[in-house]
Amino acid sequence: MTVQKISKLLAILCLCSYSMYGQQWHAGDTLNTVKKDTARIDLFRGNTMNYTGQDLVDASFPNSWPIFGSKARMAIGGYVKLDYIQDFDGSYDRFQYEIQNVPVEGDGRPAQSGYMNLFARESRLNIDFRSITETGMPIQVFFEFDFYNLDRGPFNQSARLRHFYGVLGRLLIGRTWGTQSDLYAVPATIDFAAGDALTGTRRAQIRFEDAINTKFKYAVALEMLEFPGIDGRSFEGQASQKLPLLTGRITKTTNAGGRLFLGASLFQLRWDGEEVIPNSTKVGWGFSFSGREYFGDKKHWFRWMTSYGQGWGSQIIATLGTQSSGILNDEGKLETMPAWNLGTGVCINLSKTLVTNLNVSYYAIDPSKYRDESKMISGSSGHLNLIWSPIKNVNTGVEFMVLERVNGDDTSGVGKRLQFMVKYLF
Repeated sequence: MTVQKISKLLAILCLCSYSMYGQQWHAGDTLNTVKKDTARIDLFRGNTMNYTGQDLVDASFPNSWPIFGSKARMAIGGYVKLDYIQDFDGSYDRFQYEIQNVPVEGDGRPAQSGYMNLFARESRLNIDFRSITETGMPIQVFFEFDFYNLDRGPFNQSARLRHFYGVLGRLLIGRTWGTQSDLYAVPATIDFAAGDALTGTRRAQIRFEDAINTKFKYAVALEMLEFPGIDGRSFEGQASQKLPLLTGRITKTTNAGGRLFLGASLFQLRWDGEEVIPNSTKVGWGFSFSGREYFGDKKHWFRWMTSYGQGWGSQIIATLGTQSSGILNDEGKLETMPAWNLGTGVCINLSKTLVTNLNVSYYAIDPSKYRDESKMISGSSGHLNLIWSPIKNVNTGVEFMVLERVNGDDTSGVGKRLQFMVKYLF
């Protein structure tokens, strides 16, 4: 069965499942406005959690207000975050520390010395609209933006779309976290890049998800692969897919309140020769296993994330923009490259207002012989922070990070940075 046939079958199954499941909603359900006893320091770094179906009805929505004459409610949320960075080695990104931006002597990039930076780009704002139809089906529209448009100049802090999606029952349509992105396994760092050896990005998609039982859930989706990561070398043409990415996941809630996550993706990598050279296509795939588990009377937790795949560089945050998924050989034929990542970390709640996090990450690709040896093939990162909540809704903290980049010619570089932050959540 081809990827195209699988995609069509998935779409039909999603619509059929949605039609059958939609009849199970019961009129009279109301949104949950009871405020949960949440931690002073956000365990998910302020990231949006996606809910559909009954999970959306049950999700806490305490700071919302009713829209007169309907069951709908609306809320405005987000945070203001001010960061101060003291860079010691001249990273090529002054706002977040990605592995690819570690300086390596002699790799052709201009050398620079350390510096400071003060900015508020991570600040974000969201609008959340939720309601229940007359037949009892939950619906949602969610919109969020921040100011991480790094292509607009260092001080032109224009808005950037993070999320914009709608939920109808168990169906989600729009742009949000990819189905294979596990927010439970994202490290709790002050650095925005979060060590960047992570799996998955935010994407345009259509997703159906449901519960198997009280512990297991599944999701299947068609998504846009926004960063195919093909190195065209000196050949004419461009990366241009004809098929969407097909992905799915199964999650399990643990007895300790954590979550296990198993995901898989199948996608097309395609080079359009633009009638100068023949088109070339390869199938990419990958699997991931990740999760979070609590210990010490659920006061502390550890997380892990690992994945492996063919043409998988497009799925690991560290390699975005580095053309690490596939490459054209001397005949102009597309070849894929394997990639993998590993990450783990621990969060220790020293008190209700003081938390420390230690996280380490690693990623690597198996490069083609046609790949330029001055390009990155692996990297690692380590982050240690201390976060304090002096008053409610305010977090402040400091983080020390060390990153290493390794190129194909075995040259490498190490970068170090301190980052301080003040964050007001609303």
